[in-house]
Amino acid sequence: MVDLHMHILPGLDDGSDSMEESIRMARLAAESGVNYIAASSHGNCYDYTLADYEKQFAGLQRELDRQKIPVKLYHAMEILMNRNAQQLLEEGKLLSVNHTGYLLIEFDFDENPERVYRMVAYLQRMKYNIILAHPERYSFVQEDPEIAYYLAERGCVLQVNKGSILGEMGSNCQRMAEMMLEDGIVQVIASDAHDSQYRTPQMDELIRYLKKRYTSMEIKMWLSENPSRILKGYPTI
Repeated sequence: MVDLHMHILPGLDDGSDSMEESIRMARLAAESGVNYIAASSHGNCYDYTLADYEKQFAGLQRELDRQKIPVKLYHAMEILMNRNAQQLLEEGKLLSVNHTGYLLIEFDFDENPERVYRMVAYLQRMKYNIILAHPERYSFVQEDPEIAYYLAERGCVLQVNKGSILGEMGSNCQRMAEMMLEDGIVQVIASDAHDSQYRTPQMDELIRYLKKRYTSMEIKMWLSENPSRILKGYPTI
C-alpha cells in the first residue's frame, strides 16, 4: 500500500518529534502493509527550510534502510492555502508530491468557499493537479457538501483520512467521509498520521472496516492504485 499523507519526518511540524518516533511510525506502517510513504510535512506553517526538510528526509530514509524496515519515502508537503502560499509556490519553496504536478493542499477549516474556488482555479491555471486533504473535516464542506462534489467535478483528487472513516474525528467527519465514499468521489484514503500512539499510520483496523462495506477493487483503488499513480504523475482512476 501507499500512504500519501503522513507527518513522519522528525522535528519539522506537529508530527513526529524525534527520529525514534519516526522509526516507530514506519514500523507500524510496514507491519500493516504500507511500504511507500509520502513524507508530507506541513509546508508553510512551520519555520524550516527546504534544506532542513531534505536533511530530515535523507536521514530518516538512511535509518530505515539501516534497520531494514521496508519503507520507501517520497517527497511531499501538505500546503496550507493561506496568504503566503501563492508566493512560496512561485518562489519554488514548497514541494509537490514526488516532484510531479500533484500538490497536496489544505484550507483553514472555516475558509470562505469563494476563496477555495479562487485558489483551486489559480492552481489549475498554474497546471497543478490538486489533491485536497481531508475535505470531510472542513466546516464549509460539512455545512454544504455540494462543495466537495463541485471540487471533484473540477478535477480535484479528494483524499479522505483514515481517522475520519473510523469515527476518530467525530460523527460529522465520519458521516461526510462515508457519504463521499458511497458516492464515488473519493480517490485516495490516507492515514494523515502524526505519531505512533494516537493518529497512527497503522492500517489494519481501516482495512477490516472497509472490507465489510466495499469491494476489494475499491479498496485497492483508494489505498494502492490511485496513490501509486499519483507518485508517478499519472491521472487517477
